[in-house]
Amino acid sequence: MKIRGSTVIVVLVAFFLIICMAYIVRPYQTEAPGKKDREAARSDTERTLPVWVNPQDVVSIEWDGKRTSWLLQRTDQTDGEEANGWSLNGKPAAESDAGRLLSQMNSLMAKGAGNKRPAASLKNETIDSTVTIKNGSNADETVYLIAAEPAADDILWIIPSGASFAYPVFVKDMELLEKSVDRLKTSPSPE
Repeated sequence: MKIRGSTVIVVLVAFFLIICMAYIVRPYQTEAPGKKDREAARSDTERTLPVWVNPQDVVSIEWDGKRTSWLLQRTDQTDGEEANGWSLNGKPAAESDAGRLLSQMNSLMAKGAGNKRPAASLKNETIDSTVTIKNGSNADETVYLIAAEPAADDILWIIPSGASFAYPVFVKDMELLEKSVDRLKTSPSPE
């Protein structure tokens, strides 16, 4: 019976220690109200993908590249076009076509957001294209350089002016964008 008594005491002490640890650690306790929401909001802004163009604010995009050059801009009522119309190289363009082009540009930037790297780390880069975007009623201008690095001939790098990061874009994706623009250049004007 002495063995059973000491076994019972050991079990009771272990049970008491487990209860004390549960009280101290409190694994069942929930977070303070709102704390998780603030952390989630912060992590959402950290994960926010960079946007190359804001379709609602863009006034014009001038693309000057080795393979293609073009100018997409909003038209105003004084040109006899719709207030929210578009022109590509001075030729009227459908709003849906312009929207697809802007969306395609943003998807290029978003694809590379997770693999960005410091722009200063690019070695022996050459400028492939220069993209000038005017936004807002003040036509604020932002310039992006698209650079090629000899070590990686299948990747181009989008470098926003004044930014410390470069965003990778596959050459094949850039060529798809260029083909879309070339198709729009040769398509008949929308009525």
